[in-house]
Amino acid sequence: MGNPKSWYKMKTKKDTHVLLLKGGFGSEREVSLRSAKACSKAIKENGLKVTEFDTGIQSITDLDKIKPDVCFNALHGKCGEDGSIQGFLNLLRIPYTHSGVTASAISMNKLYFKRIITNSTENSNDPIHFPKTLQILNEKKLSVKDYDGPFVVKPVNGGSSVGVKIIKKSTNFPLKKDLDYEDLMAEIFVGTKELTVTVLNEKPLCVTEIKTSQNEVFYNYKAKYDKNGSFHEIPAKIPEITYQQAMSWALRAHKIIGCKGISRSDFRYDNKNNKLYMLEINTQPGMTETSLSPEQALFCKISMKKMVNILIEEATYEC
Repeated sequence: MGNPKSWYKMKTKKDTHVLLLKGGFGSEREVSLRSAKACSKAIKENGLKVTEFDTGIQSITDLDKIKPDVCFNALHGKCGEDGSIQGFLNLLRIPYTHSGVTASAISMNKLYFKRIITNSTENSNDPIHFPKTLQILNEKKLSVKDYDGPFVVKPVNGGSSVGVKIIKKSTNFPLKKDLDYEDLMAEIFVGTKELTVTVLNEKPLCVTEIKTSQNEVFYNYKAKYDKNGSFHEIPAKIPEITYQQAMSWALRAHKIIGCKGISRSDFRYDNKNNKLYMLEINTQPGMTETSLSPEQALFCKISMKKMVNILIEEATYEC
């Protein structure tokens, strides 16, 4: 899909005033506050002025009064990651970090992203594969049609693995009301290894394997953000051909959707059948002390300070 033809691009100076958006509302508020804390520190280390703005507490209409040079978007989830705040910043003509409206909206919707990437790559030499989508039966207990193996139920829109449930047996279907999400999707549970790749400034960094504690079946919210909730093996010990395939798929998805600055793509790898599956792409990857993207950048000798500066220098608004 590519980036829009018309962009205004930020030119960073030493006295640049950075507006740091944080908090917001919803299930990912706490993650955003933690990301913002780390980013604020890095912005100051770059010698730039920073004004922090919590969109969950402060009125969004006050943004125009601050008159920043650039906005660093540390929001996650609803309104901060789905194209909403991006559209508002476009209207205010404030350059902002991370992806624009279209890429953000598509990436936030897992079904739209899956369809677009599948259609764009299915006739290529290396088509990107996803787990098969299952039809959900909306009965008192949530179930799926014509499938009796383990499957995953998750919100169509959302991040940080909030609301994701793995159903191992058909007798363990959850009550729909217990999931508390209107739009749900289901996929076959695939693979044995959890992998991820960050793309920074149009370059894939490396592949990390995420190993969760024995009590966690997958990389859920607790595993992501609790101390010692998971172990990150970097670089992942997988076959070289699969390693390079994950790197290639992450960059291709980033470009097809039109992401900007940074993205992080998540995968499952079936080592028994030597098959890679893409799960989703994140346009606002976490920047906390336990987050994967800063860790991958550091592995590539890019400090948090430098990564944040790269994102600020790539800040734009869509005209």
